[in-house]
Amino acid sequence: MTERVDVLDADGRPVAVKDKRDVHRDGDWHRCAHVWIVADGNRVLLQRRALVKESWPGLWDISVAGHVHAGESSVDAAIREAHEELGLTIAASELYFLDTLRYQVVPRPDYVENEFHDVYLLRRDVDPASLTLDPQEVAEVRWVVLADLTRYELVPHDDEYALLKRAIISGL
Repeated sequence: MTERVDVLDADGRPVAVKDKRDVHRDGDWHRCAHVWIVADGNRVLLQRRALVKESWPGLWDISVAGHVHAGESSVDAAIREAHEELGLTIAASELYFLDTLRYQVVPRPDYVENEFHDVYLLRRDVDPASLTLDPQEVAEVRWVVLADLTRYELVPHDDEYALLKRAIISGL
């Protein structure tokens, strides 16, 4: 099944709808929802991306991340992706919006990421063994102390890692 996403202009306004694969092929701007799950002790839940992923296979990444479907809000996408990727049920009221970040990278010649990342924080201590991981999305999850993030081979989201650190240090 193809995912349809809103194509956005450079200011983040919807201008069209396309298949996700075409958006990445053509380098169109689109929106993603990111959720950082954080627990006491400055622990962050990382997911290692499945080896079958189109981009960044096998690298460690945000707790939950996914494309916002056409006509969907980023909050609804965050909730949907948490359930799809981890089997985790969350409520909109649990999400703290941190910021929207522009992200541009070309991980390979035929795959362009021009994305607006709506970044959320969820304060929850979850037992990784209780999660139901989608094997097409997530290979494994692990709690990592914030100070140890740099020890992992991470998807390049430098601005987002800095945002996360500021949020955690500020007590969010």
